[in-house]
Amino acid sequence: MDRHPNDLTTDEEIDTAIEQAKLFADEPLIAEAIYRPGPGLEFLELKLTDGRRLLIPREELGELKNATDAQATDLFIVSTGSGIWWPQLDDGLYLPNFLEYRWRNEQQHQVAA
Repeated sequence: MDRHPNDLTTDEEIDTAIEQAKLFADEPLIAEAIYRPGPGLEFLELKLTDGRRLLIPREELGELKNATDAQATDLFIVSTGSGIWWPQLDDGLYLPNFLEYRWRNEQQHQVAA
């Protein structure tokens, strides 16, 4: 197939990207994300593709440290499903890093106890 003059990505680059994506095929993605503001209890709810539901208190989200409720609720899931983005805050949460940090810390606390 002939390439269109506006195509910037080669077939080889696309094939490489597809192969790399296969390495993460079993990783959970974000299926739904909602920030729930409430008096005394504010949290981010993430529903993952592996069936888990994470309820993350605002205090654990440095991204929301100085955010108003309107800023915190204005979020979207990035196209890959690997994170969420708060456009008004120009900040986001990358799920693989968050999960690694969360569970690594729990394991460290269990070892220290």
